[in-house]
Amino acid sequence: MSLSRENTAEQRKKIRVLIQMGDPYRIENPCTKRMSTIYSELKKNGHDVRILAPVGIGSDFSCSDVIHCRTVIMRKKTTLLRFLNSAVFAFTSFVKAFSLGKFDIVITTSPPPLINISGWLMAVFKHARLVYDVRDIWPDVAWEMGSMDRKGLYSRIFEMLRDFMLSHSDLVTAVSKGKAEKLREYAPGADVVEIPNGFDENFLNNSENMEIVRRYELDTKFSCVYVGNLGKAQGLMQLLQIAERAKNAQLRDVQFLLFGSGLEEKELKTRAEDRCLDNVIFPGSLPNSDIYTILKHAGLSFVPLVNKNLKDSVPTKLYEALGAGCPVLLAASGDSVDILEECRLGRAVMPNDEEALWEAFQDMYFNRREYEAGKKYAERVILEKYSRQKAAELLRIELERITGC
Repeated sequence: MSLSRENTAEQRKKIRVLIQMGDPYRIENPCTKRMSTIYSELKKNGHDVRILAPVGIGSDFSCSDVIHCRTVIMRKKTTLLRFLNSAVFAFTSFVKAFSLGKFDIVITTSPPPLINISGWLMAVFKHARLVYDVRDIWPDVAWEMGSMDRKGLYSRIFEMLRDFMLSHSDLVTAVSKGKAEKLREYAPGADVVEIPNGFDENFLNNSENMEIVRRYELDTKFSCVYVGNLGKAQGLMQLLQIAERAKNAQLRDVQFLLFGSGLEEKELKTRAEDRCLDNVIFPGSLPNSDIYTILKHAGLSFVPLVNKNLKDSVPTKLYEALGAGCPVLLAASGDSVDILEECRLGRAVMPNDEEALWEAFQDMYFNRREYEAGKKYAERVILEKYSRQKAAELLRIELERITGC
């Protein structure tokens, strides 16, 4: 039977896949994590893969099949620099693609949405199938965050880009159930499949670093941790509200650790300093191997979204925390809540409901031993149903289907 399977794999037609991703190829980047897993799955099954990624700060993750394309580096995330970064990369990646020969499939990722027309052109000129990989739907996510006027010029441009890509793609992939349903509504005739970001099984190969445990007093204090981007979409002022209440309630064995960096970091630090929140610590960013230790020893992981409108957004940090057996305090609605309830390891409340957040935090603090008992169950659910490797395998099967392999 084993020999038969090997022969089948050997006889399978090799697919040449070109992936165009608009983020720098760096190890902590969510898009890189997703595409690296897809890359590994395709290579494991004998397919040929190349990745076009912009040169950027920290884009030094080693992979021989990554081709870096010049663009405007965004040292600050202004509207002009975002546009120039996407536009220049769209052009340079299109030019670079012609030196790489023939491809059967072109995968273009969104965001950033401005590069996708370039991906479509690559597919046209190379007579390749086009896959539109949607991690956030634009302009919908901007509407949901309240950062873009629905009737404005930018909205109309992004709507046209979205609808054009949906109507010209051979396959559309979405990272959550809600996003897949929404895309099917926009384009009823499109071939849309859900390929979630999910939990990277390799995360469990990390070993616990006891120096990290000692440094951050993880075994002597109840640690509420946040791991990720300190940005506008995360709504982290909610965590500082909890920290202030915990201080006022004289919960002296509680600390709040915010690991990461981002646009809102300075504002968060200023708020914590102004309120004299000495129970809040900003340790900076840590490598993924140390994040494993943090999650294994934390009392809970705080996973927020900025408001209740982001129903179809599932933060990758949710999968990571649950996969490591860390109870989650979730401030979100929609798909994320469904996953947490399925795993039964934490509490979910609506974003920005200060009273509900404080009540849920207290429940998790005072009843921590009850949550301890559910860790193994949550880990098992995540591995069985939300593995990033299984999602990549599903995509590989879909790519083989649309190419007739």
